[in-house]
Amino acid sequence: MSQYIHHVPGRIRVRSKAFRCYGERASKAEAKLMAMKGVRSVQINQRASSIVVQYEPDLLSRGELFAALEDLGCMAAVRRDTTHANKLGETFGKALVGAMVQKVVEQSARSLVVALV
Repeated sequence: MSQYIHHVPGRIRVRSKAFRCYGERASKAEAKLMAMKGVRSVQINQRASSIVVQYEPDLLSRGELFAALEDLGCMAAVRRDTTHANKLGETFGKALVGAMVQKVVEQSARSLVVALV
């Protein structure tokens, strides 16, 4: 299931092709979210398959908000493990170091050729 989550403290937007907040379910989800301490506003856009929640980050944590959205069926479960992120960072780091080493070798080879000529 493809899902896009954009979060900055105080605002979260979830968009998904499998978005499940429609009709009466959307109204109930909006009412339950608005009843949560710290939620300022909830906008559900059924055509765009998205929900935007504005909240007070001092009163409501991202984890609590994600859990509520999951419970209401407004988003799929968010991966809580960091294995994927760690592997991605490791792969990026290796690629970056590899590219830097290659540049250094190319520069050294150029300098050697210039010195020999």
